[in-house]
Amino acid sequence: MSNQIISSAGDSNQSPFDSIRQERADGTEFWSARDLMPLLGYGADWRNFVAAIDRAKTTAANQGMDVATLFVGATEKSGGRPREDFHLARFACYLVAMNGDPRKPEVASAQAYFAIQTRVAETAPAQFALPQTMGEALRLAADQFDRAELEASKRRQLEAKVEHDAPMLAKAEAHTASTKAIHRQEFAREVQAWGQKLYGIRILQKHVFAFLAHKGMTIGGGRSDAGHATAHAVRSGWAWTEKGVAEDGYEYATTKLLPKGQDVAWKWITAHVEANGTLELPRRLHGGVA
Repeated sequence: MSNQIISSAGDSNQSPFDSIRQERADGTEFWSARDLMPLLGYGADWRNFVAAIDRAKTTAANQGMDVATLFVGATEKSGGRPREDFHLARFACYLVAMNGDPRKPEVASAQAYFAIQTRVAETAPAQFALPQTMGEALRLAADQFDRAELEASKRRQLEAKVEHDAPMLAKAEAHTASTKAIHRQEFAREVQAWGQKLYGIRILQKHVFAFLAHKGMTIGGGRSDAGHATAHAVRSGWAWTEKGVAEDGYEYATTKLLPKGQDVAWKWITAHVEANGTLELPRRLHGGVA
């Protein structure tokens, strides 16, 4: 069969992601989701890892990609019943990493690795053509040497840029496929973990709240409704504030960021931190700490 698995393409000196790469008989490569799972910090937590895979599929579908080709359903043989698995293309692995748990340090390294390697594979030069004469061979060798040097230089620059940009962009892009609303405090904790992991900076919860208020996502200042979603945020489908009365008679108001709002907020945050090195607003700005 042309899709028969014939090898694992890694060795002990390679990246752990390379060491689990496999090849089929037709030369196409793939990664087993079961093998990739522990390298992204999920251990044996297949249920939560499948959730990341499902979000990655949604991202691929939203971009018009062939989901069935990128994420090939498979089964893994074990001592008991065969277990569910997926054979992931390189870009599928990148999408899974983008949609992984941002609190896991392994996710950031996977994002950078697959972003770089996917781009390198896309820009790899074509194979050398076979010359017919000695003169042609010498000219071809000289031309290809020059092109190879140029490509190598471009690739080094590209790898450096992708390695720098990928973790920042990946987190913002990952929320494009977010499917649930989250409490603004939960969102703030994600931002705090992200800032510490990727930049080594301390982001306080009040900094996140002030930034969201400054951007018009929530109400700021000393008002009684500070922290609630603004009318503009509600109209835009960014956030909403659920109000009610608990069983003990206590009135509550819970502000949640909708998937669209999370996507917008992450793009604001990554751009601001990249430009300023912090999420804390200058003193002249009144972000409205709730």
